[in-house]
Amino acid sequence: MFTATTGLHKGEILALKKNQVTFQLRSVIPMHFSRKTRSGITFFNNETVFWLKKYLQSRSDDSDRLFVVSDRQWKKIWKQASKSAGVKVTSKVLRAWFSTEMGELGIQDRFIDIFQGRPLRTVLAKHYTGKRLLRLKRIYDKAKLKILDNNS
Repeated sequence: MFTATTGLHKGEILALKKNQVTFQLRSVIPMHFSRKTRSGITFFNNETVFWLKKYLQSRSDDSDRLFVVSDRQWKKIWKQASKSAGVKVTSKVLRAWFSTEMGELGIQDRFIDIFQGRPLRTVLAKHYTGKRLLRLKRIYDKAKLKILDNNS
């Protein structure tokens, strides 16, 4: 759920610290900078709040990492998810799904780029796009991104 609703890369998710997530705003602010990406601001939906809190309550460690998952466990999780879904599911597939779904739900590309940590390319996007946290949250929430169908 977290991977699908944030649109983040595997490495970004596994590097997240608990203090980079705010449940009140459902926000994620990863602090990373690489050659191709910058730290974006993204959010997660209410469905994810439930499951993320449940996961965190089940942990008995004192790690400051949001997800304590090894690379081997990560691969096993996606293998199991693929088997359950009947199709190949990976974090990369869900990142692409997030981008496509947000676009179909009416969110402009420049905001999807911010959510996924891509550098803004056009003058309009770079200099005239509001990037304040509450504005971005309003835009994210406007999409009403859903993973589970309440009718099933």
